[in-house]
Amino acid sequence: MVSLTRAFDIFALDQLLFLGKPETVNLRVSGDGVLSFARLIAAGLAAFEVTLQNGPLLLYSVNLTTSGKQLVSAWSSGDREAVKKLLGGYRRQAIVQPS
Repeated sequence: MVSLTRAFDIFALDQLLFLGKPETVNLRVSGDGVLSFARLIAAGLAAFEVTLQNGPLLLYSVNLTTSGKQLVSAWSSGDREAVKKLLGGYRRQAIVQPS
């Protein structure tokens, strides 16, 4: 948990672990709900897509990416080296290169 809390706040960690639950496979949220997962989406750990459009009503699915699933698996198993390796990749992605 210490390694993850340096990269993400507690809310983002809760969301990461929440999305790792099998019960969330059919999760549907509004646009506001998508925004609540913005940190994970920006980090490439979660992705979203429109799943229902009915007039002005839009519902989205939010799911873990392969990287997100790997991070949840490594953290849940207590594999510190795997977590460290995965977070190292996250940190490299987060650095914006000047053009």
